[in-house]
Amino acid sequence: MAVFVLLIWPVVMMWMFTRYDRQQALILSLVAGYLVLPPLITFFIPGIPGFDKHTTPTVVAAILLASRQGSDPFPEAPSMGPLIKTLLAIFIFTPLLTDLLNGDVLIEGNTFRPGLTVASGVKEMFRAFFQVLPLLLGYRYLHDFRGARLLCRYIVLAMLWYSIPMLIEIRMSPQINVWVYGYFQHDFIQTIRYGGYRPIVFLEHPLWVASITAVAFAFAVGLARSERTRRAKLIVGYLAFALFICKSAGALILSAIFIPLIALYSPRRVVLVAAVAVSVATLYPVLRSSPFMPLQGIVDLAMSASPERARSLEFRLMNEERLLERAMEKPLLGWGGSGRSLIVDPYDGDLMAIPDGLWVIYLGSRGMLGYLAVFLLLAAPVFLLYRAMSKHRSGPVSEYALLGAMAVAVAMNVIDLIPNATLTPITWLIAGSLLGNAARVYASSAAPAAILESEPEPRKRGLATIL
Repeated sequence: MAVFVLLIWPVVMMWMFTRYDRQQALILSLVAGYLVLPPLITFFIPGIPGFDKHTTPTVVAAILLASRQGSDPFPEAPSMGPLIKTLLAIFIFTPLLTDLLNGDVLIEGNTFRPGLTVASGVKEMFRAFFQVLPLLLGYRYLHDFRGARLLCRYIVLAMLWYSIPMLIEIRMSPQINVWVYGYFQHDFIQTIRYGGYRPIVFLEHPLWVASITAVAFAFAVGLARSERTRRAKLIVGYLAFALFICKSAGALILSAIFIPLIALYSPRRVVLVAAVAVSVATLYPVLRSSPFMPLQGIVDLAMSASPERARSLEFRLMNEERLLERAMEKPLLGWGGSGRSLIVDPYDGDLMAIPDGLWVIYLGSRGMLGYLAVFLLLAAPVFLLYRAMSKHRSGPVSEYALLGAMAVAVAMNVIDLIPNATLTPITWLIAGSLLGNAARVYASSAAPAAILESEPEPRKRGLATIL
């Protein structure tokens, strides 16, 4: 069943692209694919990375959009700056360089890890391109305010629907993936928190559910400030409840810190705070080794709130320390894949340090170049938006408020990459749309236009009218 659903998804996407315009179809196919396709299921084609719920919707969407470009042109996106192009090149080509420099075999006691080859490097290049492809699609096709607004609205609408299975799992335990696809996708103990369950539905981990719910919550607040309707405020309250039942301390803390800014402060100040936040997150590997990062104080504070969560945090910090030492043995380009950056027991091959945060995973496998490429690609839209807002201070509040909410969503996700690995195609799509809109606003000679007239307004069907 699970493999069949994954293989049939391109057909579903072709139907979407015939029924909706390109912006709607792109957003619906990627968001719905991420939320409902089976996790951990991959089918392989020789010579390229496997296709799963992350890559299949993205690659198929790119093919369908390219096939329509000649007969039905879409307005060009703003020119992508040289810095972004350089970061993209580093992100895509670093895996090849890394694998070329890691051809040696690693033998540690009874453990054996093979050397990497040109073929593995080319395969990893494809993987990197597929990973960043949603950013390129968002930049190309969602660079106007209509595209940004549709993206926010559809993510909010998707999570309103998704809250139904989330509530079912809170009451009956996380079993929906078992009922639909026949297997459970993670360690069941991870779904138990604070005397109850937290939802996982069709995602890889409950933290991923909390992350996308927090994004929808931020977008709902941005839409409420932009549109100022009673219905929008009710949606904000409901999504706050949905985030609460996710029982994720990290998502709740980040939301409590950042999301009130969207409602209370000017969009430019909101984006400034988001820019500072992504800067601190990007500099985390440096800051954690300096006296300016009171790691023990953070653990002590967590201990006063919850000893269980504090011990988990302390365990993660110890793992980070060991993995960081391993990464610094090859600091520039890293160890590559095949588990070469991990620390294993030389006798039985068991992992001696578990990588949780994406930052330490990239630092170990792709080195400082790969790490900076991924974090700066995510941070660049926030920086550019702040620069654009500083240039055009008198832009429309409704547009700036929504773009500010997108900047906050990206910032919260970047910060969450320090303890977790919650980087998804939706994050890349949001960052791409934000980058395109920021470039458009910055390049305009006057206040930014609210909506491009090249595409029709969204067709209102069914529950889509709630937004």
